Amino acid sequence: MTHFLAMVTFGLLVSVAFAVLSSEHDTPKARFRYGMKVFGYFVGLGFLVAWFLYPLPL
Repeated sequence: MTHFLAMVTFGLLVSVAFAVLSSEHDTPKARFRYGMKVFGYFVGLGFLVAWFLYPLPL
């Protein structure tokens, strides 16, 4: 499993859990949109952090 696949899998599972457990969003459409927004945040922030950390020496 690559790091990218692990990040996407983690983001998907956590966003589904957040969408299901969210009490602020009543309709299934609102929960789906919230889950997709959280998933996008996870993946987007993962890329952003990776982009900032890439030039650092190991």
